[in-house]
Amino acid sequence: MNITCLKEYDMNTKLGQIRSVPVALGKGMPKAVLFVYSTQGNLDPWPEEFNYPKDTLKMSLYTEDGVPMWTRDLGWGVIPGVWYTPFISFDLDGDGVDEIWFLNNLNPNLPFSLNARVLERIDPVSGKTTGQWKWPDNTIDDTMSHSYRFYITGGYAHGTPVLVTAQGTYRDMYLQGYNPDMEKRWDIKIPYGDGGARASHLCPILDFDEDGVDEMFWGERLISLDDGHELFCGDKGRYFGHSDIVMPFVDRASGRKFIFTCREDDEREGVPRVVTYNEKGERAWTGVPDIGHMHSGWLANIGPDCRKVAMAMRINRKVINNSIVDTEPTDFYFDAVTGEPLDDPLPFKGDEATPIDFNGDGQHEFYCTDGEKNGFVLDAKGNVLGYIGGHTVRSGKVIDHPGETVMVYYPEEGKVRIWGDADACENEFTKERFSNPYHFRMQHFMGTGYNHIHGHVSCGM
Repeated sequence: MNITCLKEYDMNTKLGQIRSVPVALGKGMPKAVLFVYSTQGNLDPWPEEFNYPKDTLKMSLYTEDGVPMWTRDLGWGVIPGVWYTPFISFDLDGDGVDEIWFLNNLNPNLPFSLNARVLERIDPVSGKTTGQWKWPDNTIDDTMSHSYRFYITGGYAHGTPVLVTAQGTYRDMYLQGYNPDMEKRWDIKIPYGDGGARASHLCPILDFDEDGVDEMFWGERLISLDDGHELFCGDKGRYFGHSDIVMPFVDRASGRKFIFTCREDDEREGVPRVVTYNEKGERAWTGVPDIGHMHSGWLANIGPDCRKVAMAMRINRKVINNSIVDTEPTDFYFDAVTGEPLDDPLPFKGDEATPIDFNGDGQHEFYCTDGEKNGFVLDAKGNVLGYIGGHTVRSGKVIDHPGETVMVYYPEEGKVRIWGDADACENEFTKERFSNPYHFRMQHFMGTGYNHIHGHVSCGM
C-alpha cells in the first residue's frame, strides 16, 4: 500500500475547526471544494461546551487542485459552531451548479438573534449572495441548548430536488421542505411528547425503500422528502431519547437492509443503547449495554470474508475542576447482521480509529485519530501501512480516486490534505458499493451537523 498525499489546500491561518463539502461549478468549470473554518474551536449550544468566540467563521472556495477562488468572512453575528451554522452544497434549481446554502445572521451585534437569521444562497463561482429567506424561529422559547440546533440537507422526490431545513434536536422538532423555486413544499412539527425518538447527529438521505423518493433518517424516524410524512419510527413508544449515530447498511450475503443506531442517554434503565432495525423499522437485534451514552460508532468490513462489524463507543464523563471531562471510553463490538457480541476484533481501540478502505479491496484499513498510534494507518491486524497525522475532516469518496480517501487538517500549519493509496485498485464488490448515491451525498452534506465530530462512520451501503 502506498499512502500518499493527493491534494493540499493552504488556509493561511491556524485552524481550530474546519468543515468541507465538494461543489460542482457547472460544465467546463473545474471541480471545487468549499471550506468553512476558524481559529476558534467548535462551539456547542450546550452551556457546558460554550465559550465566547475568539474568532469569526470564514468560508473559502478552492479548486480541487488547491487554487483559491474566493473567501468570505461571515462576521461576528455568525457563531462558529456546527449547530449554529450548518451549510451544504446542493443544486436545487437543477442547472448543474451546486448553490451553497447556509444559515446566516444579518445582525453582527446580536449573535443569538433568531429574528436576524436567514437561509442564504451563494453563487459558488462568484461567492456572492443570490438570495435570502427568513429562518423559522420555532425554537425561540426553548433553552439555549435546544434553541440553537439547526440543520440543512436535501434530496430528491421523483427527480425533483427538495431542500430541507430543520430546527430542534432533543425536544420539539420542526422540518420544512422546499421546491426549486423556494416555495414551501411541506412543513411538519414533531412534538416532544409524541412517544418517539428525537433526532440524530448523522442523518443519511437516500431512497431507502426504492420508490423513487428519497427518505431522511431523522434519528430513528424515516421521513419522506416528497411530503414530509413518516414511513416509520423505530421503537416508537419504547425509546424517547436521542441517537448520536444512525447508519443504514446492506448485508451482502442476503441483500437485506438494516439500520444500525447508537443512542445517547435515556432516563429509564433497561433501555438498549445499541439497536439495529430491519428495513421495516422493526428491531433486528439489540446489544448491551443498557446504560450510558453511546457517543460514536462505525461499521467496517474486517477480514478476508469482509465480515461486517459494528462498533459502539460509550462515552464516560466526569466533572474535574469544574469542567466536564471525557475519560477513558468503553468500546462494544457486534456482528452487524446478527448482533452477536464480539471480543475485541482489533489489536487497537476501535474508538481511536476511522475505518477507510484505502486500497479498494473491500476490507477496511484504519486511520488512527487518537491513542498510541495516532496519525498512523493500520490494517486490521495492527500492521503499520503509513503515516498521515492531523485531524479528520471527512472520509470516503472525498475525490474521484480508486478506493476511499481521507481529508485531514493540520491546526498549526493551517493546511488541509487529502490522502489515499496511490496504488489502489477497486474490485467489483467495491465498485458496486461506491456507486451507491449515499456515498456521494454524504460528502455534500458533511457541513450539516456533527457528522465530522461523531465521525467514526463508515456506511455499509
